[in-house]
Amino acid sequence: MATNTFRNIFLRSYVRGYPQIEQNGVPTLLNRLSNTLLDTQTGSQLRCVGCARSMSVWAHGGRNTHTAVVGQHHRGAPKRLQHTDALELNWYPEKLPMLKRLKWNSGLWDLKVPNRELIQSGNHLYICCTDFIDFPHFITETGLPDVFNSWFVLLQLHMWIVYVKIAQMGPEGFLLKDYMYIQMWTDVEKRLKSLEDMNVIKLSKTKKTYYSIFLQSILYYDEGLQSSDKVLASNLWTTLYENNPDVQPEKLEMLVQYVRKNVHHQDRLDPYSIMKTGYISFLPLHGDRLDKAKAEADLQKLMAFKYDVDQNAPK
Repeated sequence: MATNTFRNIFLRSYVRGYPQIEQNGVPTLLNRLSNTLLDTQTGSQLRCVGCARSMSVWAHGGRNTHTAVVGQHHRGAPKRLQHTDALELNWYPEKLPMLKRLKWNSGLWDLKVPNRELIQSGNHLYICCTDFIDFPHFITETGLPDVFNSWFVLLQLHMWIVYVKIAQMGPEGFLLKDYMYIQMWTDVEKRLKSLEDMNVIKLSKTKKTYYSIFLQSILYYDEGLQSSDKVLASNLWTTLYENNPDVQPEKLEMLVQYVRKNVHHQDRLDPYSIMKTGYISFLPLHGDRLDKAKAEADLQKLMAFKYDVDQNAPK
């Protein structure tokens, strides 16, 4: 019973804001995937994002803290592969006691950053995953076809990496996730309309298809992050390449390294700065060092970006 409740909360956090899916429900395949993922989370330990070995932190054990055992498997490992000293569970209003949930639903929750700023920061996070990512370079290096679907799955990969970070940021991170994904679906709809003249029915069906891809990719990436590189590579192969047997193993190895190093890189970033500015950086596809000149230029562009909070705020 508890597992089913948690699964419903998990899926509802992604379904919110997409009424067609809320009404029609999540496909059976996705329900099976979510059950598999949650069985893994409840039956095993979380894994280090750098080395994929089990950590002394339980997925449903309240406040997560490391013990002395955690550092033992990192002795002799490169510093960049070591995880931080604390992980927090995903924050959801559904987990709150009734009175606190009422306070949250009434908009009286004491946030570290005002909600208006979080709306803008959520939009900025989406820009970091679109305008500041060199998609043509990714298409060339990964060997994906130069089509809209490739842009979408690569976008989902980068947004999921960001979500891994902001999921640890409490109620502010919960709101950032909502605002970021609302902006994403607005942009996806505009791009689909610009590609071809779609009527309302065709557009709705296409959006549902991409929403299913979106949910499935999140479940696969979550499972891969907590598992070995072999599992992560398999899940990347499924979500990005659709199990294409002609994909070169070197490309999957490159993507596994890209995911691991960026999850670790963003884990070390200051959460308050992300809440205030909405800027988050990515390490390059090749190499482990941040391009500081590009990061500073991107931040300046982001701060100069004019965003009408009132006009774009979710209803």
